[in-house]
Amino acid sequence: MEHPDWPAFLAAIVAEADDDTVRLAAADFLEEHGDADRAAFIRIQVDLARLEAAGPGKNLDEIDQLRAKERAYLGPLSVYRSLWAAAECPELVTMPRGDGRGPLEGVTVEGAGRLTWRRGFIEGVRCPADTWARHGTAVRKRLPVRSVILTGCDQVGRGQWYAIIPTLRGLPLVTLQGVDPAMGQWLRGWFVGGEELIVL
Repeated sequence: MEHPDWPAFLAAIVAEADDDTVRLAAADFLEEHGDADRAAFIRIQVDLARLEAAGPGKNLDEIDQLRAKERAYLGPLSVYRSLWAAAECPELVTMPRGDGRGPLEGVTVEGAGRLTWRRGFIEGVRCPADTWARHGTAVRKRLPVRSVILTGCDQVGRGQWYAIIPTLRGLPLVTLQGVDPAMGQWLRGWFVGGEELIVL
């Protein structure tokens, strides 16, 4: 979405990540500006999250129907996931050109699988720690990220962690993969703000 008002919607969603009202207003805006598919996807995921939060109870059929609709957008045969991921998170998702035969021939999307969508927006990121060090601040400023899994943490020195740690503060869930026990103990001392830190 390249409309000049769209960044304000994203900023409101980041600021009020638990408020579905803002997400649904963004869906209305998208629909009014020609992106009905993205609007429908947001509504599907918001409805799904609400039903799942209420507990399965009598809603199993409705949950199954919403899951099927969600798969139409996020499933392996859909192009939406890749296109939306590249547009919303260009720091972590790239579209390298192929052999140049035609404008779209050979174009692939790399990194869309690193992202988890919830309630219509990217809420989960899995990427190398050094990539997050470069782009984490920008990603969190623009997206309502709630969980981050960093891989390759054994390649990150203590000095780099001083830059990475502030980009993780305030996230409900942080998982660090490949951290040796001594470094894990040192890192745990930096996360005292309510983040759940998992060190593997």
